[in-house]
Amino acid sequence: MSEGPIIAARFGLFVIEGLQLGVPLFGLYALHASERSQLPFRSWLVLLALGAAGLNIVGFALLVASMSGTTIDAIDPDLARLILLSAPVGWAFALRLAVTLLALALAVAGSVKKTNVLASIAILNGIALATLAWNGHGAATEGALAWPHLTADIVHLWAAGAWLGAIVCLLYIVARPNASQADLTIAGRCLKQFGIVGSIVVALLIASGLINGLAILGSQPIAAGSASTYTVLMVSKLALFALMLVLAALHRFRLVPALERSASLADKAVSLGRIRASMAIELTAAVVILVLVAWLGTMEPGW
Repeated sequence: MSEGPIIAARFGLFVIEGLQLGVPLFGLYALHASERSQLPFRSWLVLLALGAAGLNIVGFALLVASMSGTTIDAIDPDLARLILLSAPVGWAFALRLAVTLLALALAVAGSVKKTNVLASIAILNGIALATLAWNGHGAATEGALAWPHLTADIVHLWAAGAWLGAIVCLLYIVARPNASQADLTIAGRCLKQFGIVGSIVVALLIASGLINGLAILGSQPIAAGSASTYTVLMVSKLALFALMLVLAALHRFRLVPALERSASLADKAVSLGRIRASMAIELTAAVVILVLVAWLGTMEPGW
C-alpha cells in the first residue's frame, strides 16, 4: 500500500500525542491553579484524547495492512492479533490506547484546574507519547546502542511535545483580542517562564538528537558527492530546528523584555503583536518538522 496514509497517521500521532503532553505540562509550570481558566483545558484534553484514540486505531490498522501488503479494509485479523500479542509495536499500541482512555476519563470526570488531576493526565500522556518510540528507528537499533538510542528517542519525543504544547498555549494566550491588563501580565509571565523551561527543552532535544544521529548514521560511511533523500530531509529538519532556536532566543532576549518594559496597554499590544507573529512562524516550523519526522520514520536511514 502507499506510504502516504502511514506518513499522515504518523504525523497526526506526533502532533496529537505531543500536545497531549505539552498542554497539561504548560498548565502545571506556567499557570497558577487560579489562572488555569486562561485556557480551555478540559475541552482541549477531551478532544485530543478522542482524536488520539481514533488515530491510534487507524494507525495500527495501517501498520497491519502495510505488513501484510493489503489495503486497510482487507487486513488479516489473525495477523493483527499476532502483532498485538507478540510484537513490541503491538504492545506499545495497546498501552498507548489504554493510557489515552484513562487520560480521557480523567479529563471528563476530574477538575483539570487541580494540580494533581493535571499532573496525572500529563503522566499518562507522557507514557502514551513515549510508546511512539517503538514505531520508529529507536526500537530497531541493536547492540550496545540499543537502549541508549531508545531512551534518547523517548526523551526527544517528550521534549518536542513540551515545546509544541507550550507554543500552542502561548499563542492562544497572546492572540486573544481585547486582553485586560491582568491578562497581559499573565501572558508576560508565561512567556518569561517558558524562556527558562525552554532552555531545558532545547538542551534535551540537542543531546537526545545527537545520540539518535549517532545510533542511526554514525557507523555508516559517507559516500562522497552523494546525498540520499533521507539526508536531505534530515538536513531540512535541522535547518528548521535552527530557525526555531533563533526565534526562541528572540523571544527570551528581545521580545519578552520589550513586553515587560511596556508601560501602557497600547505598547503592550504592539509587543504582543510581534510575539504573535514570531510564534506563528515557530509553530509553522514545528509542524513542518513533524511532517519530516513522520516521513523519515518510514525510510531506510542512510547517507
